[in-house]
Amino acid sequence: MSTAARPRWRELPEIPGTLARSAWGVFGSDDELGAVNLVTPQCAVDAATLVRTGATYRLDLPIDQPSPPLFGREPLRHEVFAISANVLDDYVDGLYLQGSTQWDALAHCSHGQAGFYNGFGLDDVRAGRLGIDTIAERGVVARGVLVDAARYRDSVGRPVDPLSGDLISVDDLTHALADQDSELRSGDVLCVRTGWMAWYLGLDDDGRQAASDISRDHDRHRLPGIGPGPELAEWLWDAGVAMVAADNPMVEPRPQPPRADGGTAPPAEMVHICVMVLLGIPLGELFDFEALAAACADDGRYEFMLTSAPLRMPGGIGSPPNALAIR
Repeated sequence: MSTAARPRWRELPEIPGTLARSAWGVFGSDDELGAVNLVTPQCAVDAATLVRTGATYRLDLPIDQPSPPLFGREPLRHEVFAISANVLDDYVDGLYLQGSTQWDALAHCSHGQAGFYNGFGLDDVRAGRLGIDTIAERGVVARGVLVDAARYRDSVGRPVDPLSGDLISVDDLTHALADQDSELRSGDVLCVRTGWMAWYLGLDDDGRQAASDISRDHDRHRLPGIGPGPELAEWLWDAGVAMVAADNPMVEPRPQPPRADGGTAPPAEMVHICVMVLLGIPLGELFDFEALAAACADDGRYEFMLTSAPLRMPGGIGSPPNALAIR
């Protein structure tokens, strides 16, 4: 379904009893893919034309990173053992599917009043609906667009603070895209470099331990990110963005930014709710765009072929993306 064939965000109906605009039903009453429906076979054909040098950039962190894990998760354990005199085997234990670079499945969270994407309920999700396998079965081959928000903010004298709830606004994103001479098209995967990953990768062991420790404290933990939810949702939906990947742990800032009038934004205005639950746009976290960003800045090309093959985990709430950018 093209962008032109879909209603604009302001034309989407509100869920009864809420002020939430949703795309529920736009792709069908039983749909579980959400905006990934916009990644058509033609998107793959078009993305292939962006490959000029064949240079490939892995966008996942090693599966055991960040280390120590964030948010109180246990570290992954990898065991190698012999099954005969000349043959080895191995297994992993304690693999959190959202502990490293990840896609959140549409089963990840719900609107408190209305449920999960497309009106599915908790029992549906527990039965396997909206799992990451819905995306994994088809995979993703699309045009990726890197918006280097960190580089743009540096250029205008407002560097992103990795230790605060620094809001990267829709205005920041649109200005960064214009500065790069980039544009968004229907079916794109939007890749946002906030600069958080560059900061994290530059930490020593003590710094990473401190980052892990503070991530467990909701009141003290601060993260930069994109938002606010309603404004971002409108912009992404009207542009036809299919998926959003960011280089930080939550995509959005922590804590949630105040409303424009200074009031406190309710949880229903979080990016995860407005974008993923209400519009069906999957979110990706902890992507590593550092090498890719350097290459894009070097030759001024911020579009590329992006492939992603999440794990075929039935009913999975998330998965490593196994993502590549090919230029």
